[in-house]
Amino acid sequence: MKRKKLIWIILGAVVVVTLVVVNLTTSSGRVTTVQGEEAKRRDLTETVSASGRIQPQTMVDITSEVNGEIVGLHVREGDRVEVGDLLVVLDTVQLITEVDQARYAVAEIEARLEGARSTLDQAQEEYDRQTSLFERGLSSDAEFKRAKYAYLNATASYQASQAQTKQLESRFEMQMDNLSKAKIVAPMSGVITFVDCEVGEIAAAQTPYTQGRTLMTISNLESFEVEVEVDETEINKIELRQFADIEVDAFPDTTFAGEVIEIGNTAITQGYGTTEQSTNFKVKVLFTDRTINLRPGMSATADITTADRLETLTIPYSAVVMRSLDMDSLERARQAVPESSGAVVGEVHAAETDDSMTDSASGSDEDEREELKGVFVIREGTAHFVIIETGIADQKNIEVVSGLEDGDSVVSGPYRVLRTIRDGDEVEIRKGERDEGEA
Repeated sequence: MKRKKLIWIILGAVVVVTLVVVNLTTSSGRVTTVQGEEAKRRDLTETVSASGRIQPQTMVDITSEVNGEIVGLHVREGDRVEVGDLLVVLDTVQLITEVDQARYAVAEIEARLEGARSTLDQAQEEYDRQTSLFERGLSSDAEFKRAKYAYLNATASYQASQAQTKQLESRFEMQMDNLSKAKIVAPMSGVITFVDCEVGEIAAAQTPYTQGRTLMTISNLESFEVEVEVDETEINKIELRQFADIEVDAFPDTTFAGEVIEIGNTAITQGYGTTEQSTNFKVKVLFTDRTINLRPGMSATADITTADRLETLTIPYSAVVMRSLDMDSLERARQAVPESSGAVVGEVHAAETDDSMTDSASGSDEDEREELKGVFVIREGTAHFVIIETGIADQKNIEVVSGLEDGDSVVSGPYRVLRTIRDGDEVEIRKGERDEGEA
């Protein structure tokens, strides 16, 4: 009985040892299935995409410079006008009254000015006569001084009347100008694209302290632009005269040519202090294609070409990964590429790895680690981490400036593998495999 029990124990131990050995053998020889892509040369175009609204390149908001009731409206939305065409007429009764009052005031002061002039002439004659008599000793000192002071007083009164006359004349000219502004005319040729007034309403005047009310808008519909908002991370790529492809929602399957004509210098911040906070800059793109079907306010998207390369070495940008290496691992990784190689990837969604998956020696100092971006190159069935320097990128591919050569095969997926793969892992390429949930 005891002998049989001992045999069963020995057999069990043999089975356990066998399972452990098999498991270790299987684990050490595990091969990871990956997607592989070759580094190829192709034409690459980098673009910045932004959305916005279409608007005329030139438009003017019409406001009133004087307060008054609208008694005449001579245009409707959609009408075409030329420079000087009559648009709006305001009530002139009050304005005419103010002009008349200013005219009467000018007439009165001019009469007073004539009286002051006569008084001055008389005082000057008396002063001249007393001066002559005083010099010959025929007039007393009191008489001479009286004539002198009377002349000085008449001179001052005349000068005051002159100044007051100029003041009232200026007021009269201002009232005449206000009367002329009761008739609002078109300052430019174009089409009435907006009207927000009716006969009988009061037109509020625009002043240095108030905006005033926009009565209508005149637009030049021969030239359109789209005003888009570009994210702050991409605004430095935008330059004047860059070409753009414009897609208008109202015209599906149609692309219009455009050109950057203006770049904003002041940031526009939305959702400040929230998780949805964004900072953008306004950019205006002019339609270089002539079209008569565009309308102000239409939605549009501009794809601005910021850079392009001909026959440059590229890889899928999904192949770019980020690794945190200690100094020893970094030295080993750099042995595969020239010392000048970098790992700068701009505006590319590189696969990242968890801290638990980093290639670092145990117990290494965190201060001695460096974040690097690179790719896993497949050589003889083994994945090797190689640091690369990158350039521009489009929606699918990224330029490789250094670190790779034509025909090098890199691991491009699946994403779950790129997060966990390590330098030296054995891999097997299976073309066409896609990670679950990948687009």
